[in-house]
Amino acid sequence: MRRFDLLNFFYGLGAAIILVAALFKFVGWEGADLLFIVGLVGEAIIFLISGAQPVLRQKSYNWERIFPQLAKSDDDDEIVKVSLENAEVTQEQQIQQIIQSIVGLNSSVENLNDATQRLTGYVEKLETNYEMVNSSTLEYHKEINSLKIKIASANDKLKEFEKYKF
Repeated sequence: MRRFDLLNFFYGLGAAIILVAALFKFVGWEGADLLFIVGLVGEAIIFLISGAQPVLRQKSYNWERIFPQLAKSDDDDEIVKVSLENAEVTQEQQIQQIIQSIVGLNSSVENLNDATQRLTGYVEKLETNYEMVNSSTLEYHKEINSLKIKIASANDKLKEFEKYKF
């Protein structure tokens, strides 16, 4: 069950008075200085009282009666020593695994770098081939247009020639 804490109440009251005083100061209302003085003096008194307040000691429980495994024995030091050795071995194994992972990652990055360089070479070749095909296509269109003009001219000459019947 919670009970009312008088000291905590006065902490809050002093802080509230100081906040209202700040509001008065910002807005420019009269009485802000008096509120600041009352709030700060009140807070100082509350801090003085809380500093002199006795501290309650917490009761220490004997948990080893309920949980016997918590009881300290001579074997505990040996168990701690073995646990530390096991932890060191486990840590070394983890470090070895990390090193192996890094080596594998390095190898993968190198393979990726090689593949990227090969891909860059293929793209450059494709670009060169594309330019050659584009150039050849342009020449082909020019030749086709020239051929159309020559065929049209030949057709015109043939029509003139047909006028003369032998």
